[in-house]
Amino acid sequence: MENQGNRMYRLGIDTGGTHTDLVLLDEETGNIWVEKVPSTPRRIVDAVLSGAARILDKAGAAPGDVHTVVYGTTVAVNMILQGERISAGLITTAGFGDVLEVGNSYRSGNIYDVQWAPSRPVIERRHCFEVRQRHDFRGHELEPLDEEQVRGIAAAVKELALESVAICLLHSYTQPAHEVRVAQILAEEAPDIPLSLSSVVSPRISEYDRASTTALDAYVKPKLSAHFVDFAEQTEAAGFGATLLTMQGSGGTFSLRQAAEKPIRVANSGPVAGAIAGAYFAAEVGCANVITYDMGGTSTDLAVAIGGDPIVVPRDELLGHPIQMSSIEITPIGSGGGSIVWIDEGGALRVGPDSAGASPGPVCYGAGGTRPTLTDAAVVTGRLNPDYFLGGRQRLDRQAAHDALALSRNDTDDWDPERWAAGAIAIAAADSVRAIRRVSIARGLDPRDFAIVGFGGAGGLIVSDAARELGIPTVVIPPNPGNVSAMGLLLADQSCDAVASRLCPLDEVEVGALNEWFDQLETDAAKELLSEGIPIDRIAVARTAEMRYRGQSFELVVPFEKGYGDQALDHLATSFHALHEQRYGHASPKDPVQLVSLRVSAVAATAKPAFPRLPDATTSRADEALKERRQVVFGERVDTPVYDRALLRPGHVIEGPAIIEEPGSTTVMWPDQKLSVSPIGTLVLTAR
Repeated sequence: MENQGNRMYRLGIDTGGTHTDLVLLDEETGNIWVEKVPSTPRRIVDAVLSGAARILDKAGAAPGDVHTVVYGTTVAVNMILQGERISAGLITTAGFGDVLEVGNSYRSGNIYDVQWAPSRPVIERRHCFEVRQRHDFRGHELEPLDEEQVRGIAAAVKELALESVAICLLHSYTQPAHEVRVAQILAEEAPDIPLSLSSVVSPRISEYDRASTTALDAYVKPKLSAHFVDFAEQTEAAGFGATLLTMQGSGGTFSLRQAAEKPIRVANSGPVAGAIAGAYFAAEVGCANVITYDMGGTSTDLAVAIGGDPIVVPRDELLGHPIQMSSIEITPIGSGGGSIVWIDEGGALRVGPDSAGASPGPVCYGAGGTRPTLTDAAVVTGRLNPDYFLGGRQRLDRQAAHDALALSRNDTDDWDPERWAAGAIAIAAADSVRAIRRVSIARGLDPRDFAIVGFGGAGGLIVSDAARELGIPTVVIPPNPGNVSAMGLLLADQSCDAVASRLCPLDEVEVGALNEWFDQLETDAAKELLSEGIPIDRIAVARTAEMRYRGQSFELVVPFEKGYGDQALDHLATSFHALHEQRYGHASPKDPVQLVSLRVSAVAATAKPAFPRLPDATTSRADEALKERRQVVFGERVDTPVYDRALLRPGHVIEGPAIIEEPGSTTVMWPDQKLSVSPIGTLVLTAR
């Protein structure tokens, strides 16, 4: 390996259920290198290290040349999804031991579904302990903490060998003293057990949401903290002396040390990074309002960006469990390249949500898979080149995929596996269309006013199908689409949020008091970045308020700008009404507005890369990029040209049908689409 001396690099690593994606950025030249390796679920860091070695070898760099590593992981999501048995406990106020079981006492999804069952709490009821104490909503002590009872609970925690404990007392968001004392006693009696305090994890109003968030933090903490420690140790042993960061659900990065203390903040880190990068590359081609479409091996994640910024919501949900934290809004669906294609009891063709994952993977991988997947369907229909998967590093078995599709139906008379494969792709596209309608039309947004950004290993295979169905005029395919989420990790800014609940009517708030509250939150938010060695002159702050109409049970995040003086509250109310109109298609300016919470984000901006510009094409024809022609099913078989994306240049114009191939992804163009290339190589597909 040729060491390039003083070059400084940043490395983004996104670990998914099927593949681990890496992007290496040379900060001096803007050059990037990408790599994709199979994930290793048994020990995640193995794939990380093998992928890092490969990508550094490509760049002629050494681990010591990397000054920052930004890591995104789905460990937290996978733990909940797979129902891992973690023995966590909950300590709460006497009379509230059923808080996780009762929840919000409403049915999610279809209210007429008689088979509906609520999500099972991550902490069993028998591990929920009640302690005598009470504060009111103003923070006044009504009943002192029974410390002897806490010591008895600590003994029970040790006897049950619980792996972690969540502490969530009533109204602790206004007065955390009792939670702090409970933690002190547990530390004395059971010093090795990790603790999660709701007053630290989520100091906000709403008893159940706060308890759910704290319980999830305690549930994932033992495994995720151990994973982060292992990650740090193994990367250091491999020669990396870099700053180690990971992605938060809010869209900012923070240190692995902080992530180990508050692991729930990393939920959805990979999909969030994808939304950031998708919006960034769309802006490069002049598209500010976009829907990001990230299809990987296991699922597809959707997000909406307006004016170039992904929508941020004050709370999120992780597989039915509320998370009371500001987050970029991600809508997942259980459809990805590894999704199983199957027939239900009524004889209908279905796709997902079960996935073949990284092991054994699709049948065409030849690694032991026996159930056909969406990837197998793409191979059979000609969308995927069996000889060019992962740039030719892996050959796919088309005949095995064809046979698996044929054998999956018992009555094979007049049954054409190729038609079934095309049907599976159409069903996956229809699933995407329904999800896109939920995040756009259901919220008063017309998808025809948006572009759609397709990425992920399988995004380019399906995104045009969904766009054509919805009338979305522009499809954007970023450079290296299979590694876009890893690139998003390198585009994100380092940040920290501080939040405080202040439930009151907006017209009863004084501007002076509001500014004092915000000033204190600014100090708290900046403190975390200062502790990471970031100088104060690099830190910028943004103030937001979470607001709602009186009687609503959900809030909107409204920017609170300085400089409006005594008119600040009027400006805040006007902004809230406008945002409500934008998000839901209506507003009620005459109805009273409530202030719910205040939030300050302290941000240390990351330098954005200046991607090298490609040389212009000498002609609009892309003959030099033509690789071959093959039969591809677009409703019927069509003789289709196949192009090498690496040879496409600004000025090239391609009229569909066409297939654009590159090592980590494949883009499908329908016959009624036209393609152009941006100065940095982004593909723009429009209707013709």
